[in-house]
Amino acid sequence: MKPLREAAAGAPPAPTGSGPVDVEAAGCVVVRPARGGAAGGDAAGGAVEVLLVHRPRTATRAPDWSWPKGKLDEQEHPAVAAVRETAEETGVRVHLGVPLPEQRYAVSGGRRKRVRYWLARPVPAGRGGGPDPAPDPVLDVEPAGPEEVDETAWVSPQRARELLTYPDDADLLAAALPGDALPPPTWPLVVLRHARAVKRADWAGEEGVRPLLERGHAQSRALAPLLVCFDVRSLVTSPWARCVQTVLPAAELAAAPVVVEDPLTEAAHARDPRAAADVVAGLLAEGGGVVVCSHGPVLPTLQAVVAAHAGTEQVRGALTGRLAKGELVVAHVSGRGSAARVVAAERHAC
Repeated sequence: MKPLREAAAGAPPAPTGSGPVDVEAAGCVVVRPARGGAAGGDAAGGAVEVLLVHRPRTATRAPDWSWPKGKLDEQEHPAVAAVRETAEETGVRVHLGVPLPEQRYAVSGGRRKRVRYWLARPVPAGRGGGPDPAPDPVLDVEPAGPEEVDETAWVSPQRARELLTYPDDADLLAAALPGDALPPPTWPLVVLRHARAVKRADWAGEEGVRPLLERGHAQSRALAPLLVCFDVRSLVTSPWARCVQTVLPAAELAAAPVVVEDPLTEAAHARDPRAAADVVAGLLAEGGGVVVCSHGPVLPTLQAVVAAHAGTEQVRGALTGRLAKGELVVAHVSGRGSAARVVAAERHAC
């Protein structure tokens, strides 16, 4: 019988439910097609491997096989921590896919810990089909020492269940890989509201050049590492200054192009909302990872187009709520065009 998570021998069973926590952490269930499997490439339903780490014994912790994860740095976003910790512990760079169930349990001193997880896939060399290797924008990290992780292994789901020390990690495997098969690939469509800008009442110039506040620039810099946790290939934005300024740090970090679309401005949307909706419909037809940045009055139109492809009412609800300045919703899309389905959605703010 596998042990419950515990701080040391004799610790109480892991708590469940909601409520405040003392320690925040994040990690990934990293998947890839099984080498030599019958299904080639990234075909859904094919044989799959997952990435485990082995942590050696310490004064307060028994050795275990588990998922790559770790505590958040100060003011670090959980998604950024999940990508960073995976790279530190395994040397594998990943892009995040759909969010997975979180875990809560007790650690040393009776503290309560929460770990948020994402399904993730390794970043392929030459991402996007270009001749050069993909940039490494987020993961300027030091590898974990042997006192933290002394072994990593790509294994089948069946072998993972045999190795995983804790039952809740096996439950996470079941949530990530129903039927032990490679899940359908998804791509991110991110709808983003621009960061905080100078107030209209305080601006005497043209509306299209009203800039971000310094606080807004800080938001845009914080958004950059979060956005590039996902497989973002381009950033589409209103040409108005506050939107362009919001996406530029992420575009630089991801080495991705910025595309301006006039229908995404407030003025153009007031004249013809359908043109703004057509921008998002076109992106759904193309089917590549993209950020769309626009203004408060425009966003409901954009969100409605995405929500029309939601797989469930719960996902639809996550897609359609009002976004604050600097807030975003990530739609995880399977397929494209009329076959596009949003299988999960998550909201984040900086």
